[in-house]
Parts: sequence; C-alpha cells; structure tokens
Amino acid sequence: MTATGRQSDDNAAPQDTQQSEAEVVEAVVISPQAARILELETDLELLGQKLRTYSETVDQMRREFDASKIRIRREHERSLEGDKVKAVTGLLSVLDDLDQALSIVEGDSPFVHGVRMIQKDFTTALSTLGLERFDAMGETFDPERHEALTVMPVPHAAQHNKVVHVMKQGALVGDKVVRAATVVVGKHTAPEGGVVN
Repeated sequence: MTATGRQSDDNAAPQDTQQSEAEVVEAVVISPQAARILELETDLELLGQKLRTYSETVDQMRREFDASKIRIRREHERSLEGDKVKAVTGLLSVLDDLDQALSIVEGDSPFVHGVRMIQKDFTTALSTLGLERFDAMGETFDPERHEALTVMPVPHAAQHNKVVHVMKQGALVGDKVVRAATVVVGKHTAPEGGVVN
C-alpha cells in the first residue's frame, strides 16, 4: 500500500468513531412517552420485587405462627395431663383408705353397703380421669412398676423375683405409672445355700 492509502485509512478511523458516537446519541434520545413507559416499567419491577419480599415475609410469619400454635397446644396438653395426674394421685390415697376400711369390716350392714357404693362410684369417677389400678400379684419384679417393701423366702424357684404379696396396688394414668405397687418380692434359696438366678 502507498502512503496515500495509509492516510485514507487513518482518516477513515476517526470518521467511523464519530459516526458510532452519533448513533449512540441518537439511540439514547427517546420520546417522552417512551421515557415514561420505561420509568413505569422500572417502578413496576421494583414494586414486584417488594411484593415478593413482603409475600415471603408474610409466609414465613404464618409458618412461625402455626408452629407456635402447635407448640402452645402441646404445652397446654402436657400441663393439663400433669394437673390431671396430680389430682388423680392425690385422690388415690382416699380410694386406698376406702379399700382398707372395707377390707377389715365384716358383715353387710347398710353402712358397709353404703361405703361400698361410695367406693364403687369413686373408682368409676377416677377411671373417667384415666386412672387404672393394677394388681401386681405374680408379676416379675420391675422397679418401674413395683416398690419392694421387703423380700420373703419362697419354697419354689418359679416364685423367685416374683411379687408374692401386694401391700398397695399400683396406678397408671394412660401408660404412665403414677404410683408403683408396694409389694413383697419372693426370694428362693437353693438347697446348698446359694440364691437361684
């Protein structure tokens, strides 16, 4: 290429740059209506983002509120169950006293008959609260269900570590032992003096 050709190439480059800048300026210049539409679209997009954020916040708050309601309901039920167990356990001693009084009375006088009716009604009332008494006689000793008052020698190996006498019945409310049965546990001694396992 000649020197003249180079000059024309050098001159062409600034002209192209000037022309590109003019195109950019022309592209940026828009009508007022188009500018307003662009502004409104931007505002709409921002409002949409805010709405999504608020919606997510409300959803999160709703989930937390629902979880709180469930937790409060469970705590309330536990509290009611605990209060019921306390009330039933307190009344259990009255039932024990009625049982003991009736166990030593002989005969069937109107007074004894009346006390038996009271005992039956009282037992029914406590049952409606979920109380269930259990007689541990013959059960294998279980420290969760039985309170051993003492041990007693027994003649048969099959009675070893079994409840051989019940001093006081145990009580349950649902599956929970509210009072262990007070019992005497059998202990079998082998003929050579050792304890049978």
